[in-house]
Amino acid sequence: MAEKKTAAAAAGGLVTALAFGGMFAVAKSAFGHVDPFHLTLARFALGSAIFVIALLAVEGRAALRTDGKLLKLWVLGSLGFAAFNLLTYAGLQSTPASTASLIMAAMPAITVVVMWARTGKRPTGITLGLVLLALTGVAMVLGNGNPLVVLTGGIGAGGLLILAGVIGWVVYTTGAAAFPAFSVLRYTALTSVLGTVTIALVTLTAGFAGWIPTPSAADYAADWWQILYMAVPATAVAILAFNHATRTLGPANGVLFINLVPITAFAIEAVRGHRPTTAELAGVALTLAAVIANNVHGRRAAGRARAADTRKTLTTAA
Repeated sequence: MAEKKTAAAAAGGLVTALAFGGMFAVAKSAFGHVDPFHLTLARFALGSAIFVIALLAVEGRAALRTDGKLLKLWVLGSLGFAAFNLLTYAGLQSTPASTASLIMAAMPAITVVVMWARTGKRPTGITLGLVLLALTGVAMVLGNGNPLVVLTGGIGAGGLLILAGVIGWVVYTTGAAAFPAFSVLRYTALTSVLGTVTIALVTLTAGFAGWIPTPSAADYAADWWQILYMAVPATAVAILAFNHATRTLGPANGVLFINLVPITAFAIEAVRGHRPTTAELAGVALTLAAVIANNVHGRRAAGRARAADTRKTLTTAA
């Protein structure tokens, strides 16, 4: 039974990686008619509606209660849905889709740092070294072969916006551990609705102030398939699958599937005519190698810890 759950969670993580990998190119193709803010609002208004309908069908109206945790759910939903997506889409306007997807590959490294801050448990020196190596790989792509460009601010605001959004997403996904009594569907539905409220407030305020354009019905109609893709495969399916994988496999293992996102995105961009530079390929290879090595190291350390606990138990029993 446990093996079936693990396999299902792994399949969900793979689905998420594929859906997210195509999301960047799809979103960027929609900016000609609908700005990032209204595009994000349309995506999650539809996606959240799907989540709520599914929650009502599976768990009933009682599952819509926040159990006194409204504020915490709202903050996490705002980080995971509003911050991540608004910042990512805003950054995409000046950042190639393939580069944006690679920044997401830093998620495992960022997860290590976030879990350290949250639990107070310091990672091993090997883990920290591999995290630094993974981030160096991302910096190589952003700096076109020179990772030091990141330190001088030469990568532009777009990449930094996307990186900030990714940090928000990591805080959101790891925050699910604080709601063990909530099913994956319930946590996802409630946070997505509350995050969408934040998206709406930001978007409507920006539109009213004249900071962003207000799309017409014809603009939305022109982007109908992009909105549908991002609302269903890249939201309703992908986020629910990812949250399930994270809860079942653990944050460190669940987030590993995100490393397939840049591979998918680079493949899509290659089909569309983009040829990655040597620096981009080297950065991708370095990032993926570091993250995979970190995962292998973590698994071996966990195995040694379990073996030590078993020996201790046997010794005590004897």
